[in-house]
Amino acid sequence: MSATATETLHAPVMVDEVLAELMTTTDGWYVDGTAGTGGHAAAILGQLSARGRLLGLDLDPKALEIARRRLAPSAERVVLRQASYEQLPAILAELQVNQCQGLLLDLGLSSFSLEGSGRGFSFRVDEPLDMRYDPGRGRPLAQVLPALSFNELADILTRYGEERQAGRIAGAIHRDASAGLLTTSGALAATVRAASTARQVTKTLARVFQALRIHINDELHALGSTLDRLGESLSTGARLVVISYHSLEDRLVKQFIARESKDCICPPELPACVCDHKATFRPVTRKPLTPSPVELARNSRSRSAKLRAAERV
Repeated sequence: MSATATETLHAPVMVDEVLAELMTTTDGWYVDGTAGTGGHAAAILGQLSARGRLLGLDLDPKALEIARRRLAPSAERVVLRQASYEQLPAILAELQVNQCQGLLLDLGLSSFSLEGSGRGFSFRVDEPLDMRYDPGRGRPLAQVLPALSFNELADILTRYGEERQAGRIAGAIHRDASAGLLTTSGALAATVRAASTARQVTKTLARVFQALRIHINDELHALGSTLDRLGESLSTGARLVVISYHSLEDRLVKQFIARESKDCICPPELPACVCDHKATFRPVTRKPLTPSPVELARNSRSRSAKLRAAERV
């Protein structure tokens, strides 16, 4: 697939909103913590001055290769690293950058992952059941599933997929994985379809695949850990912009901003503050921004996107 074709296929979500909420200066360092194939990164670079720099992070080496080609005209102003955004403080220190002026996290599963990675992220195609963003870390899902107990599977589907049929589907997955039958995304999808009693089985499939992907990549832990350490990475006045696609991620971001915008986080029943907590962020978006009707018409996958922004104080 050529770089041009990839750029056409994998358009970034809510670009205008990202630029409006993220950019406070055209100089300094901005970070795209989920660079993917470089869509948002290219838009940010287009707003930066000759002194501005961009750090792009992503776990997927194939996606980063596409991003590298896409951003080649601005290569002298870009640093791309195969890494998790959870590693941001260490990478900034390595680059001898004290703090950055903005951080973007687009937590969605890209079109590239669904259609071009060959790692079984989608229930619509039959591929090896891997689901790791970084194929060099950990074990593929096909090897992890047989080691999970029924209770562990049910908990994963409930916690990360909010799936009402978690018990029934977990039992079927446990049975077929134990028999060595679940080595491809197509086989997993067939097991879920057979076990589901839902009228709209597509939504069940989406929730199950989402839950297993979150588990295999430890996504919520990475997000929570990153949010808790943002004080190390963002300068005063810097912006955090997060685009989430399901309630679990959005809840983490919402709670973080709410907590960090208060000087006291003591339980309300205490007569006086004992926490000594000081506000480190202020909300920029009081309510999450959502895609415009024009964007929804162009990209139906953006329909569940919610953008929240906060500023370091």
